[in-house]
Amino acid sequence: MKKIISLFLLLAVSSTIYIGCESQAQETVQQKGINVKMVNVEQSHLQIPIKTSGVLAAKEEIVLAFKTGGVIKNILVEPGQKVKKGQLLAQLDLAEISARREQAESGLAKAQRDMVRIDKLYNEKVVTLEQKQNVQTALDIAKSNVTIATFNEKHSSIYAPDAGRILARFAEKNELTSPGKPMLAFGSTDEAFILKAGVSDKDVIRLKLGDPATILFDAFPGKIFDAKISQIAAAATPGSGTFEIELQIVPTGQRLYSGFIGKAELIPQIKEAVDVIPVGALMEAIGKSGYVFKVDAQNIAHKTYVKVAYILNDQVAIGQGLEDVKRVVHDGNAYLTDGSLVQIIE
Repeated sequence: MKKIISLFLLLAVSSTIYIGCESQAQETVQQKGINVKMVNVEQSHLQIPIKTSGVLAAKEEIVLAFKTGGVIKNILVEPGQKVKKGQLLAQLDLAEISARREQAESGLAKAQRDMVRIDKLYNEKVVTLEQKQNVQTALDIAKSNVTIATFNEKHSSIYAPDAGRILARFAEKNELTSPGKPMLAFGSTDEAFILKAGVSDKDVIRLKLGDPATILFDAFPGKIFDAKISQIAAAATPGSGTFEIELQIVPTGQRLYSGFIGKAELIPQIKEAVDVIPVGALMEAIGKSGYVFKVDAQNIAHKTYVKVAYILNDQVAIGQGLEDVKRVVHDGNAYLTDGSLVQIIE
Protein backbone atom coordinates (compact mmCIF):
# COMPACT_ATOMS: atom_id res chain seq x y z
CA MET A 1 0.00 0.00 0.00
CA LYS A 2 2.85 2.33 0.92
CA LYS A 3 4.54 1.52 -2.42
CA ILE A 4 1.41 2.53 -4.35
CA ILE A 5 1.13 5.82 -2.47
CA SER A 6 4.80 6.54 -3.14
CA LEU A 7 4.30 5.86 -6.87
CA PHE A 8 1.39 8.35 -7.08
CA LEU A 9 3.46 10.98 -5.29
CA LEU A 10 6.34 10.45 -7.73
CA LEU A 11 4.05 10.85 -10.78
CA ALA A 12 2.52 14.02 -9.35
CA VAL A 13 5.93 15.56 -8.72
CA SER A 14 7.09 14.61 -12.25
CA SER A 15 4.00 16.19 -13.84
CA THR A 16 4.54 19.36 -11.87
CA ILE A 17 8.17 19.54 -13.01
CA TYR A 18 7.18 18.91 -16.71
CA ILE A 19 4.45 21.56 -16.67
CA GLY A 20 6.85 23.96 -15.06
CA CYS A 21 9.50 23.32 -17.71
CA GLU A 22 6.97 23.68 -20.54
CA SER A 23 5.67 26.97 -19.14
CA GLN A 24 9.24 28.19 -18.78
CA ALA A 25 9.98 27.23 -22.41
CA GLN A 26 6.86 29.03 -23.66
CA GLU A 27 7.81 32.08 -21.62
CA THR A 28 11.29 31.99 -23.13
CA VAL A 29 9.82 31.85 -26.68
CA GLN A 30 7.51 34.72 -25.85
CA GLN A 31 10.42 36.76 -24.54
CA LYS A 32 12.88 36.00 -27.35
CA GLY A 33 10.36 35.58 -30.19
CA ILE A 34 9.85 32.98 -32.90
CA ASN A 35 13.00 32.14 -34.82
CA VAL A 36 12.81 33.30 -38.44
CA LYS A 37 15.13 33.89 -41.40
CA MET A 38 14.80 36.87 -43.69
CA VAL A 39 15.41 37.24 -47.43
CA ASN A 40 16.10 40.37 -49.45
CA VAL A 41 13.52 41.85 -51.79
CA GLU A 42 15.24 42.10 -55.18
CA GLN A 43 14.17 44.82 -57.61
CA SER A 44 14.12 43.89 -61.29
CA HIS A 45 12.70 44.86 -64.69
CA LEU A 46 11.02 41.89 -66.35
CA GLN A 47 8.87 41.14 -69.38
CA ILE A 48 5.76 40.06 -67.51
CA PRO A 49 3.63 37.80 -69.78
CA ILE A 50 -0.05 38.54 -70.37
CA LYS A 51 -2.45 35.60 -70.58
CA THR A 52 -5.68 35.71 -72.54
CA SER A 53 -7.85 33.58 -74.81
CA GLY A 54 -9.59 34.10 -78.11
CA VAL A 55 -11.22 32.63 -81.20
CA LEU A 56 -9.36 31.48 -84.30
CA ALA A 57 -10.40 32.97 -87.64
CA ALA A 58 -9.09 33.15 -91.18
CA LYS A 59 -7.03 36.26 -91.80
CA GLU A 60 -9.54 37.44 -94.38
CA GLU A 61 -13.06 36.15 -93.84
CA ILE A 62 -15.61 37.42 -96.35
CA VAL A 63 -19.37 36.90 -96.46
CA LEU A 64 -20.34 36.49 -100.12
CA ALA A 65 -23.77 37.49 -101.43
CA PHE A 66 -25.62 38.33 -104.65
CA LYS A 67 -26.03 41.97 -105.65
CA THR A 68 -29.59 41.30 -106.81
CA GLY A 69 -32.43 39.11 -105.62
CA GLY A 70 -33.87 36.12 -107.41
CA VAL A 71 -34.07 32.33 -107.54
CA ILE A 72 -30.83 30.50 -106.78
CA LYS A 73 -29.93 28.39 -109.80
CA ASN A 74 -27.08 26.52 -108.16
CA ILE A 75 -24.53 26.56 -105.34
CA LEU A 76 -21.48 24.68 -106.53
CA VAL A 77 -19.41 24.33 -103.34
CA GLU A 78 -19.70 22.79 -99.87
CA PRO A 79 -18.29 23.92 -96.49
CA GLY A 80 -14.62 23.01 -96.11
CA GLN A 81 -14.02 22.82 -99.85
CA LYS A 82 -10.88 24.43 -101.28
CA VAL A 83 -11.44 26.84 -104.18
CA LYS A 84 -9.25 28.68 -106.67
CA LYS A 85 -9.27 32.39 -107.36
CA GLY A 86 -12.04 33.26 -109.85
CA GLN A 87 -13.84 29.92 -109.47
CA LEU A 88 -17.63 30.07 -109.90
CA LEU A 89 -19.25 29.37 -106.51
CA ALA A 90 -22.97 30.15 -106.95
CA GLN A 91 -25.36 31.59 -109.52
CA LEU A 92 -28.87 32.99 -109.76
CA ASP A 93 -31.35 32.05 -112.48
CA LEU A 94 -30.51 34.71 -115.09
CA ALA A 95 -33.74 34.57 -117.09
CA GLU A 96 -35.24 37.72 -115.58
CA ILE A 97 -31.92 39.50 -114.98
CA SER A 98 -30.66 38.97 -118.54
CA ALA A 99 -34.03 40.06 -119.90
CA ARG A 100 -33.70 43.36 -118.03
CA ARG A 101 -30.23 43.86 -119.52
CA GLU A 102 -31.60 43.19 -123.01
CA GLN A 103 -34.45 45.61 -122.32
CA ALA A 104 -31.95 48.29 -121.28
CA GLU A 105 -29.87 47.65 -124.39
CA SER A 106 -32.96 48.00 -126.61
CA GLY A 107 -33.80 51.28 -124.89
CA LEU A 108 -30.26 52.50 -125.56
CA ALA A 109 -30.51 51.57 -129.24
CA LYS A 110 -33.74 53.57 -129.57
CA ALA A 111 -32.25 56.55 -127.76
CA GLN A 112 -29.26 56.50 -130.11
CA ARG A 113 -31.57 56.49 -133.18
CA ASP A 114 -33.58 59.34 -131.70
CA MET A 115 -30.38 61.29 -131.20
CA VAL A 116 -29.35 60.85 -134.83
CA ARG A 117 -32.76 62.13 -136.02
CA ILE A 118 -32.86 65.06 -133.61
CA ASP A 119 -29.38 66.16 -134.66
CA LYS A 120 -30.48 66.24 -138.28
CA LEU A 121 -33.67 68.14 -137.49
CA TYR A 122 -31.81 70.58 -135.27
CA ASN A 123 -29.28 71.30 -137.99
CA GLU A 124 -32.19 72.02 -140.33
CA LYS A 125 -33.62 74.33 -137.64
CA VAL A 126 -36.81 72.27 -137.43
CA VAL A 127 -36.60 71.60 -133.64
CA THR A 128 -35.47 73.75 -130.77
CA LEU A 129 -32.32 73.39 -128.64
CA GLU A 130 -34.49 72.32 -125.70
CA GLN A 131 -35.92 69.41 -127.69
CA LYS A 132 -32.42 68.30 -128.67
CA GLN A 133 -31.27 68.51 -125.03
CA ASN A 134 -34.22 66.39 -123.91
CA VAL A 135 -33.29 63.64 -126.39
CA GLN A 136 -29.66 63.85 -125.22
CA THR A 137 -30.82 63.39 -121.63
CA ALA A 138 -32.88 60.33 -122.62
CA LEU A 139 -29.78 58.91 -124.32
CA ASP A 140 -27.66 59.42 -121.17
CA ILE A 141 -30.32 57.70 -119.04
CA ALA A 142 -30.45 54.77 -121.47
CA LYS A 143 -26.67 54.37 -121.22
CA SER A 144 -26.86 54.38 -117.41
CA ASN A 145 -29.64 51.77 -117.47
CA VAL A 146 -27.46 49.47 -119.58
CA THR A 147 -24.55 49.94 -117.16
CA ILE A 148 -26.79 49.10 -114.17
CA ALA A 149 -28.35 46.07 -115.84
CA THR A 150 -24.95 44.73 -116.96
CA PHE A 151 -23.50 45.24 -113.48
CA ASN A 152 -26.43 43.42 -111.82
CA GLU A 153 -26.14 40.54 -114.28
CA LYS A 154 -22.41 40.23 -113.57
CA HIS A 155 -23.01 40.15 -109.80
CA SER A 156 -25.75 37.58 -110.08
CA SER A 157 -22.92 35.06 -109.99
CA ILE A 158 -20.48 34.64 -107.10
CA TYR A 159 -16.80 33.98 -107.81
CA ALA A 160 -14.00 33.22 -105.36
CA PRO A 161 -12.15 36.49 -104.66
CA ASP A 162 -8.95 34.58 -103.92
CA ALA A 163 -7.62 31.09 -103.35
CA GLY A 164 -9.00 29.75 -100.09
CA ARG A 165 -11.64 27.62 -98.45
CA ILE A 166 -15.43 27.77 -98.02
CA LEU A 167 -16.11 28.22 -94.31
CA ALA A 168 -19.90 28.05 -94.30
CA ARG A 169 -22.93 27.82 -96.61
CA PHE A 170 -26.17 29.65 -95.78
CA ALA A 171 -28.55 28.79 -98.67
CA GLU A 172 -29.63 26.01 -101.02
CA LYS A 173 -30.52 25.60 -104.67
CA ASN A 174 -33.97 26.92 -105.81
CA GLU A 175 -34.32 29.21 -102.78
CA LEU A 176 -35.63 32.74 -103.38
CA THR A 177 -33.07 35.19 -102.04
CA SER A 178 -32.99 38.94 -101.54
CA PRO A 179 -30.17 41.35 -102.44
CA GLY A 180 -27.21 41.16 -100.04
CA LYS A 181 -28.43 38.06 -98.17
CA PRO A 182 -25.38 35.96 -97.12
CA MET A 183 -24.80 32.92 -99.30
CA LEU A 184 -21.29 31.72 -98.38
CA ALA A 185 -18.54 32.50 -95.87
CA PHE A 186 -15.11 32.48 -97.46
CA GLY A 187 -11.61 32.32 -95.90
CA SER A 188 -8.80 33.65 -98.06
CA THR A 189 -6.29 30.85 -97.38
CA ASP A 190 -5.71 27.77 -95.22
CA GLU A 191 -2.46 29.01 -93.73
CA ALA A 192 -3.22 32.65 -92.86
CA PHE A 193 -5.01 32.43 -89.52
CA ILE A 194 -5.35 34.92 -86.71
CA LEU A 195 -6.48 34.63 -83.11
CA LYS A 196 -8.84 37.41 -82.03
CA ALA A 197 -8.54 38.05 -78.29
CA GLY A 198 -9.28 40.77 -75.76
CA VAL A 199 -7.02 42.40 -73.17
CA SER A 200 -7.69 44.90 -70.38
CA ASP A 201 -6.79 48.59 -70.47
CA LYS A 202 -3.83 48.13 -68.11
CA ASP A 203 -2.43 45.41 -70.39
CA VAL A 204 -3.05 47.01 -73.79
CA ILE A 205 -0.70 49.92 -72.97
CA ARG A 206 2.12 47.39 -72.50
CA LEU A 207 1.70 45.87 -75.96
CA LYS A 208 3.20 46.82 -79.31
CA LEU A 209 2.79 45.51 -82.84
CA GLY A 210 5.18 42.64 -83.41
CA ASP A 211 5.30 41.48 -79.78
CA PRO A 212 5.74 37.67 -79.74
CA ALA A 213 3.15 35.25 -78.37
CA THR A 214 2.50 31.55 -78.00
CA ILE A 215 -0.88 29.84 -78.45
CA LEU A 216 -2.27 26.49 -77.29
CA PHE A 217 -5.36 24.77 -78.73
CA ASP A 218 -7.28 21.95 -77.04
CA ALA A 219 -7.39 20.21 -80.42
CA PHE A 220 -3.58 19.85 -80.34
CA PRO A 221 -2.58 19.05 -76.73
CA GLY A 222 0.98 20.09 -75.92
CA LYS A 223 1.65 21.69 -79.33
CA ILE A 224 2.76 25.30 -79.17
CA PHE A 225 1.94 27.68 -82.04
CA ASP A 226 4.13 30.76 -82.39
CA ALA A 227 2.46 34.06 -83.22
CA LYS A 228 2.95 37.82 -83.12
CA ILE A 229 0.65 40.76 -82.52
CA SER A 230 -0.50 42.09 -85.88
CA GLN A 231 -3.26 44.48 -84.81
CA ILE A 232 -4.26 46.40 -81.66
CA ALA A 233 -7.63 48.14 -81.38
CA ALA A 234 -7.59 51.88 -80.69
CA ALA A 235 -10.87 51.74 -78.76
CA ALA A 236 -12.52 49.36 -76.31
CA THR A 237 -15.15 46.91 -77.49
CA PRO A 238 -18.63 48.12 -76.38
CA GLY A 239 -20.10 45.90 -73.70
CA SER A 240 -16.98 43.99 -72.70
CA GLY A 241 -14.72 47.00 -72.19
CA THR A 242 -11.71 45.05 -73.46
CA PHE A 243 -9.41 45.96 -76.34
CA GLU A 244 -9.35 43.50 -79.22
CA ILE A 245 -5.99 42.36 -80.55
CA GLU A 246 -5.14 40.05 -83.43
CA LEU A 247 -2.35 37.48 -83.26
CA GLN A 248 -0.92 36.38 -86.60
CA ILE A 249 -0.08 32.67 -86.34
CA VAL A 250 3.14 31.46 -87.95
CA PRO A 251 2.17 28.78 -90.55
CA THR A 252 3.15 25.25 -89.52
CA GLY A 253 1.25 23.18 -92.10
CA GLN A 254 -1.13 22.05 -89.35
CA ARG A 255 -4.80 21.97 -90.39
CA LEU A 256 -6.67 24.65 -88.47
CA TYR A 257 -10.37 25.55 -88.43
CA SER A 258 -12.13 28.82 -87.80
CA GLY A 259 -13.79 28.79 -84.40
CA PHE A 260 -11.01 27.00 -82.46
CA ILE A 261 -10.56 28.44 -78.97
CA GLY A 262 -6.93 29.30 -78.23
CA LYS A 263 -5.11 30.18 -75.01
CA ALA A 264 -2.46 32.81 -75.66
CA GLU A 265 0.51 34.07 -73.69
CA LEU A 266 1.79 37.45 -74.86
CA ILE A 267 5.36 38.62 -74.18
CA PRO A 268 5.44 42.46 -74.16
CA GLN A 269 8.65 44.16 -75.27
CA ILE A 270 8.08 46.76 -72.57
CA LYS A 271 9.69 45.68 -69.29
CA GLU A 272 7.88 46.27 -66.00
CA ALA A 273 9.50 47.17 -62.66
CA VAL A 274 8.71 44.48 -60.08
CA ASP A 275 9.97 43.21 -56.73
CA VAL A 276 11.14 39.60 -56.71
CA ILE A 277 11.04 37.24 -53.70
CA PRO A 278 11.36 33.46 -53.27
CA VAL A 279 8.15 31.45 -53.55
CA GLY A 280 8.56 30.29 -49.93
CA ALA A 281 8.15 33.85 -48.65
CA LEU A 282 4.63 34.12 -50.09
CA MET A 283 1.73 33.02 -47.86
CA GLU A 284 -1.96 32.33 -48.51
CA ALA A 285 -1.66 32.91 -52.25
CA ILE A 286 -5.01 32.90 -54.08
CA GLY A 287 -4.95 33.90 -57.73
CA LYS A 288 -3.05 37.19 -57.95
CA SER A 289 -3.21 37.92 -54.21
CA GLY A 290 -1.10 36.81 -51.27
CA TYR A 291 0.62 37.86 -48.04
CA VAL A 292 4.17 38.22 -46.76
CA PHE A 293 5.55 39.05 -43.31
CA LYS A 294 7.78 42.07 -42.82
CA VAL A 295 9.52 42.84 -39.53
CA ASP A 296 9.83 46.27 -37.91
CA ALA A 297 12.64 47.65 -35.73
CA GLN A 298 11.07 46.11 -32.60
CA ASN A 299 11.14 42.64 -34.18
CA ILE A 300 7.36 42.59 -34.59
CA ALA A 301 6.06 40.71 -37.66
CA HIS A 302 3.41 42.43 -39.76
CA LYS A 303 1.23 40.56 -42.22
CA THR A 304 1.35 42.52 -45.51
CA TYR A 305 -0.90 42.15 -48.56
CA VAL A 306 0.84 41.89 -51.94
CA LYS A 307 -0.31 41.60 -55.53
CA VAL A 308 1.38 38.88 -57.56
CA ALA A 309 2.46 39.84 -61.08
CA TYR A 310 3.88 36.52 -62.20
CA ILE A 311 5.40 33.28 -60.86
CA LEU A 312 8.91 32.65 -62.20
CA ASN A 313 9.87 29.06 -61.38
CA ASP A 314 11.00 29.31 -57.71
CA GLN A 315 10.52 33.07 -57.50
CA VAL A 316 7.53 35.40 -57.43
CA ALA A 317 7.34 38.79 -59.10
CA ILE A 318 5.35 41.17 -56.88
CA GLY A 319 3.60 44.02 -58.65
CA GLN A 320 2.31 45.91 -55.59
CA GLY A 321 2.77 45.84 -51.82
CA LEU A 322 6.56 45.83 -51.33
CA GLU A 323 7.39 49.37 -52.45
CA ASP A 324 9.20 50.34 -49.20
CA VAL A 325 10.11 46.85 -47.97
CA LYS A 326 13.73 45.68 -48.08
CA ARG A 327 13.40 42.22 -46.48
CA VAL A 328 10.63 39.70 -45.78
CA VAL A 329 10.37 36.54 -43.66
CA HIS A 330 11.19 33.28 -45.42
CA ASP A 331 11.90 30.46 -42.94
CA GLY A 332 9.44 30.33 -40.04
CA ASN A 333 6.67 32.38 -41.61
CA ALA A 334 4.22 29.47 -41.25
CA TYR A 335 4.30 29.94 -37.46
CA LEU A 336 3.63 33.68 -37.51
CA THR A 337 0.52 35.74 -37.05
CA ASP A 338 0.12 39.48 -37.41
CA GLY A 339 1.95 41.05 -34.42
CA SER A 340 4.13 38.04 -33.52
CA LEU A 341 7.44 38.75 -31.81
CA VAL A 342 10.31 37.23 -33.81
CA GLN A 343 13.99 36.58 -33.42
CA ILE A 344 15.92 36.97 -36.65
CA ILE A 345 18.50 34.29 -37.31
CA GLU A 346 21.14 35.23 -39.83
